[in-house]
Amino acid sequence: MNRFVPWALVALCFVLGVASRSIGETFAVFVPSIQQAFETNRGSVTLIYGFSLLLGGTAAPVAGWIADRFGLRVLTMVGMTAAALATAGASQATNVWHLYLGLGVVMGFGSASLSGVLSSTLLGRWFPANRLGVAIGVSWSASGVGAMATIPIAQHLIATEGWRDAYIVFACVSAVFIPLLAFLPWRRIERGAPGLVPLRAAGDTGPTVGEALHDWPFWALTVSFGLTSIGIFSLAPQVMIYLLERGFDGAYAAQALAVAGFLMPLGMVGFSWLADRGGRRLAALLAYGSSIGGVGALALVRGPSDDLWLWLYVLLFGGSMGSRGPMISTLATLRYRGAHFGRIYGLISMGMGFGGFFGAWIGGVLHDLTDGYAAVMVLSVAALALAAASLGSEAGARERISRPKS
Repeated sequence: MNRFVPWALVALCFVLGVASRSIGETFAVFVPSIQQAFETNRGSVTLIYGFSLLLGGTAAPVAGWIADRFGLRVLTMVGMTAAALATAGASQATNVWHLYLGLGVVMGFGSASLSGVLSSTLLGRWFPANRLGVAIGVSWSASGVGAMATIPIAQHLIATEGWRDAYIVFACVSAVFIPLLAFLPWRRIERGAPGLVPLRAAGDTGPTVGEALHDWPFWALTVSFGLTSIGIFSLAPQVMIYLLERGFDGAYAAQALAVAGFLMPLGMVGFSWLADRGGRRLAALLAYGSSIGGVGALALVRGPSDDLWLWLYVLLFGGSMGSRGPMISTLATLRYRGAHFGRIYGLISMGMGFGGFFGAWIGGVLHDLTDGYAAVMVLSVAALALAAASLGSEAGARERISRPKS
């Protein structure tokens, strides 16, 4: 029976991600309706998503502290409550700043509680190093798999009932899970796998936060998270309206984004599998190369007849979009797993938060200033290239450390 427990916990992390993070990822579909409803500019709207990404990273140390101090039961219930309150509050917004607070701050904290901090803290206690990457990759894929359902559902609800009612439906979905989490056997879950070989000597609680802050890999992982988020989120929130402006039907564009959501978990698991098999540096470079190629393909989409370039973007960008998160999380877990891991990982995740915030905000501002997308795409490519250099260097160093001596 015990051999099924680790994968049951992966499934738990996955389901919680679908009921929370995947709902947040539908924001791109809401952008046109929100911009029209509040008669504001693009930068002001994408800044909502930026706040969500910012809090998703900057609140991660708080989420890590909750996990280390109060346990995973409290962390998951707080996170799911935040997700439900965020979408319920958004449905009642009468001013843009209400959306900054609900979909930005509150949803961002919910994402911080139910994403990397949860999966890395929990799964790191149940999986050995050679299988941890795939386990985390499957957990992280929740937002992509969920997007296959939530994006078309959001598009349909917006078209038929309006964007406010769409958020009410999503709030109800998240709220259903709150009481269920209270009855899980969290004490047993938190003890971890009995036969898991510890990475450190008995009695060693692992590196402290202060020690991690003086460790170069900590900063390499943090910078990689930040630059990757800038590269992805300077562009991703605007793709839906980019396609609409080029004459694509809304339902067709939403379908393309949903397929990208389908490919994202395949890329997460696939690149994580490659990384676990000893190719962490190769996997990182291939993932970044795919994303950069996807941006190039999107730049060639000029109208509804450019289906080839659109679907090449979906394949390359969608298939690699979320693959770096599991890689960074796995490297962080292997290096810093211990009594202080939640807080250390939370600090590393701040790079993702700041990068996502500035990426989404600056991407919207660049569009408003240039009345186009060329500058946004240049920013995306440059950030992804720099992130590839940073993460590739750290992944290569980890491989040299792990390689058996002859």
